[in-house]
Amino acid sequence: MRPGSRQNGRSSPGASPRHPRNWGSGRRIVGISRRDARGMPHSLPSDHHGLVTFTDARAQGRQSELRAAVARGELVSIRRGVFRAPEHVAGDRLTRSEQHRLEYVSAVHAVARTFAAPIFTSYSAIALLGLPIIGPWPAEVFILARGPHGRRRSGVIEVARTRPVDAVEAEGCLVTSVEFSLLQLARHAPLVAASTAMDAALHVSRFGGRLPMTTVELLGAEHDRLKPYPGSRRGEAVIRRATTLAETPLETGSRLLIEELGFAAPELQHELWLPEIGKLASLDFYWPEVDVGAEADGRGKYRGTSPRSGTSAGGSAEAAARRATAAVIAEKDRENAIRRRVKGLDRWDWDDMLRKRPVEERLLRLGVPRSRRRTHLM
Repeated sequence: MRPGSRQNGRSSPGASPRHPRNWGSGRRIVGISRRDARGMPHSLPSDHHGLVTFTDARAQGRQSELRAAVARGELVSIRRGVFRAPEHVAGDRLTRSEQHRLEYVSAVHAVARTFAAPIFTSYSAIALLGLPIIGPWPAEVFILARGPHGRRRSGVIEVARTRPVDAVEAEGCLVTSVEFSLLQLARHAPLVAASTAMDAALHVSRFGGRLPMTTVELLGAEHDRLKPYPGSRRGEAVIRRATTLAETPLETGSRLLIEELGFAAPELQHELWLPEIGKLASLDFYWPEVDVGAEADGRGKYRGTSPRSGTSAGGSAEAAARRATAAVIAEKDRENAIRRRVKGLDRWDWDDMLRKRPVEERLLRLGVPRSRRRTHLM
């Protein structure tokens, strides 16, 4: 099965996998040497997700080695009978949110190793699909139940299967379709988390390249197909606020905060031609009634390093410093050119958005009208 291809959910839950290498547990046993990149000073069998299971160790008669590795702190338990090196998902090259997602993905893969051919959904499918959220990942792993009744057991939530559900492959596991997964996330997660994932799945890049994973129309059709279902109004609330124009999780969170604070809805990605620098600028938020704009990007574009890698894109430290300086100058030129085209402009970063009050004060200074009732959304 190719990544992204569908498998009809109406097949028997216990049917044989079409792609044994990646279906279910994604098992591929390899030996881990003392110099393995994961830093495990033992040679116990591990799969390609870095997981060691008691079952695999026992099959080789090496239970005592596994117990010793756990006792020495070389392996930690992430689920009964499933272990990994404590450094497996850590590293300076990951942002904190990326590290948390990977830790959760590791827990999902552990369930794949201990359950028979699970199909992941909700938070777990979203994590495997690489979609972001705002907020913490849960302690539980979500899978699709085999029948019409859900249940909880051993840190796993089984979501009732009340309709046929398609499945796709992600990271060597089966997950419910993007549309079904997002609607389940809307049922289980706060609005801001579900909206962040949905906006990311819908995003249409202004620069081409990556295609959206779904459309609002497909989400609406799946919502209608599943109705009535518990939490359907939560799904409607997320779909109603969804957009293809949010370029970052910060923009999604900021848009919800603007609504929460009662300010008028802005235009998104408002374009301005800047003849001084010969470029087109796109404002994250723009209010034509008062001719002011705002950007939710903080200081990210001033940095000369990649937030994903934590290192410069290439070359020496001097080259990285030159790129950072050039980026600061270019952004300052852009901001000055924008300020000459609008009556007001401000910006905020993650800390401002999460604290809320700084964003409210900036919008009040800009003169953005409050035309909506304040409501708690975040």
